[in-house]
Amino acid sequence: MPPTNNNKMHTSHSPTSSISLLTDDYSECNNSDEVASTFTSKLHYRQLQSDYRLPNVVVFTISLNECNLCQSKKKFSVDTQLLSYSVLVRLINRTFNLRSNFTLIAKESSSFRCNFPVTDDFDVDGCIMNMTEEIDDENKQHSTLEFIVYKYPRTKDQLQYDSDDWCVLDESSNIVERKDDNFEIIPIQNDCIIVTVKPKDQRQETFLQKATGWLHGSVNSSSNNCVTKKEFQQMLDPSTGRLLDEQLFRQRIFDHGCDESIRKIVWCYLLRVFNESMTNEDKSEYTHRAKERYNEMKLAWQNRCKQGDVEITTLDNLIQKDVRRTDRSVKFFDDKENLSCQKLFNILMTYSVYHPEPGYIQGMNDMVSPLLYVIRDEALTYACFCSLMRYMSPLFHSNGNAMNRRLNLLRKTIQAIDMDLWMKIEQCDIGNLMFTFRWLLLDCKREFPFKDIFRVFETLWASLPIDTFEFNHDNTFSDQDDLCPSSLCNPHRSSFMSSISNTILSSRSASPTLEDTRSQHSSLDGGDSGYRDEQLPGTFDLNLRSNRLDSSCYLSASTNSNSISNISLGKWLTHFSSIDTDEQYSDMFTIFLCVALLEQNRSSIMQMSRLNTDDDDDHIGSYFTRLVRQHDARHALQLARNYHRQYVLFQMRVKHLLTEN
Repeated sequence: MPPTNNNKMHTSHSPTSSISLLTDDYSECNNSDEVASTFTSKLHYRQLQSDYRLPNVVVFTISLNECNLCQSKKKFSVDTQLLSYSVLVRLINRTFNLRSNFTLIAKESSSFRCNFPVTDDFDVDGCIMNMTEEIDDENKQHSTLEFIVYKYPRTKDQLQYDSDDWCVLDESSNIVERKDDNFEIIPIQNDCIIVTVKPKDQRQETFLQKATGWLHGSVNSSSNNCVTKKEFQQMLDPSTGRLLDEQLFRQRIFDHGCDESIRKIVWCYLLRVFNESMTNEDKSEYTHRAKERYNEMKLAWQNRCKQGDVEITTLDNLIQKDVRRTDRSVKFFDDKENLSCQKLFNILMTYSVYHPEPGYIQGMNDMVSPLLYVIRDEALTYACFCSLMRYMSPLFHSNGNAMNRRLNLLRKTIQAIDMDLWMKIEQCDIGNLMFTFRWLLLDCKREFPFKDIFRVFETLWASLPIDTFEFNHDNTFSDQDDLCPSSLCNPHRSSFMSSISNTILSSRSASPTLEDTRSQHSSLDGGDSGYRDEQLPGTFDLNLRSNRLDSSCYLSASTNSNSISNISLGKWLTHFSSIDTDEQYSDMFTIFLCVALLEQNRSSIMQMSRLNTDDDDDHIGSYFTRLVRQHDARHALQLARNYHRQYVLFQMRVKHLLTEN
């Protein structure tokens, strides 16, 4: 049982005292540049409101009528910049498999008198503009646009229009799917269809092209665009030090990561040890109180150990074995005085004693070591680790439910994205994917060079819904033992965003193409190796701002909504046509990261054969064991971000379709 301690915190201290994290460089912000405005509305995590809609995406229905009877009705989500009269005609022909001419009538549910034929782009634009105006008008009922297709001619009295109103199909229109179609149809459940930009065929670069691109600089290359110290200071309120825009901050970290000089405080924000409502004074007070509380907890189990407590002694021996072999190739953990290893041991012991379920499980040491390396402060590292374990602890549970969920998700995703690769994996008789167990348990921590994992982790954490790391805010022993800010500081300083929608649904990057893959595996921090930051593929901007902030899902503070049409949603997304659960949704970036590792080594995997090995030998598993800490994190993040953006946008559009009245 966890020891019982006096939870009273000493308050006689200066909140502006010098501490390891909040130096003047981090806590002061005297930059006079304009900063983003503060959004204080309380949002609901992944919750769709009645006025919820996506920019540059229009939802409408198409009804097929034959002999004045509705034969079929389908619902569409279409990029507005993609939609034209010719596209609409081809869309109708493909989805309903028509083989005859038809008339197309626009009907609006909010005004039944307004039925008119659609014969050109002007009519289509008018329908969309009118629907958008009705949605934006609070005083009007929510409008749904409906197109009615009359397959066969009606009587002259019924038609009321001349022959120009008919859509005449030429011979090429009878082809269900034309090669020159610039759109892709992705059917989902309940007769709902998503129409997106058709992906462009991209030929693989030759080895010579990659080599010359490395020598002379690729046109797709970009300079390191990570969040710098100056940019981060501009994200803080100059007078109070509060983080002004949590969503924009997390989005920038997801897109490009951060400079190593600010990584310490950035990770505290990402893991919600610091929240957007905390001022410089609050952060200073919290750090002081957290250190006091942590020292009390540590002293309690140390006293039990001195008294010969068998439970503590057994745990001590178990953790010491793993600590001695944790990242020993890193100089920080191989110091002669063993100070870093002692801190690592203290953190794991304290967590295990105060969290008997799940207690200590091998692998937790791997997750603490990067935190300790970056943060250095033992108490703050412990607080960050407790926050991280709110997300990861189910993976260490003995029932194995979370790990089985991830294995099933990975299996499903590989089959969706690359069926040939999956067939090869099954041919090698390793369809259980147990060689990926370490990847899924540790979020691929051991698959990349140590310093590259910093960028991987911060990208992953920024992709997760903020609720993933939220505390209970109920002043329970659990919150106090996890050094929850609300349990150590005044209640009014707790986060006002205790529940919030996923923020990593957008990007301000411009290029939709993948940058060259480099063969060099070095640190992703420009300051460490001059490694150029990635030009993000398949990027888009998703702005869900509404005039009614208290009932909207605000996802991006500074976006270019026109670029949303540049995103191409792959056919593989049809395997994810239902609305995923929160747990499944949160797992997906790790899943895509694992797929990226497989894709990086695809050619080698496809050449493997069971004939070359014994029946019981996991040749693919042995292959990846030899590649520990050698994978290209830069390229893996490019692929994972690309898949993740498609997945998130697709999920948003699925929810939009299935919940739209």
